[in-house]
Amino acid sequence: MKNVDEFHLTIQFLGDGIHEQFLPRITEALRSIDFHPFEIKLGAPRRFSNEDRPNGVWIDCDGGDALRDLADRIRKIMDKIGFRPDKPFAAHITLGRYKVLPYLLDSRLRGNDKGGEDDRKRGGRPQPAPKTEAKAFKVDHFYLMESRLAPEGPTYKMIAEFSA
Repeated sequence: MKNVDEFHLTIQFLGDGIHEQFLPRITEALRSIDFHPFEIKLGAPRRFSNEDRPNGVWIDCDGGDALRDLADRIRKIMDKIGFRPDKPFAAHITLGRYKVLPYLLDSRLRGNDKGGEDDRKRGGRPQPAPKTEAKAFKVDHFYLMESRLAPEGPTYKMIAEFSA
């Protein structure tokens, strides 16, 4: 499980090993983005997985049009300076990642249960969280971050902050 201080919502991954000579150009481009503060509501927890190998837990983030607009503008301006998005934007916060060995997976989670009930409905796939009041937080800044992967987990370093 991650340290709560490391929770983040990635708008665009710029790549591994960005050379320092590009940082002024990146920060200048990001400083040109004007946005107004907005709120993000946290949604239901979900599982990263394919059918046979669950490998993490994440939570939905709904920032409405304001978050989509900010993400679009960041991604477009990064594309203009040569950093193309590696995948479509999907607003989420990763809570943790884990490894499950194939032989530890219960066959019922793979849909091979010979009983009458499909266990995937009980736990093999994300189910809606119990109804609770949505938690929200205000977004009035974003960061350019550096992340470094290590055997004991990633480390993060703030490069620049951009305020509304």
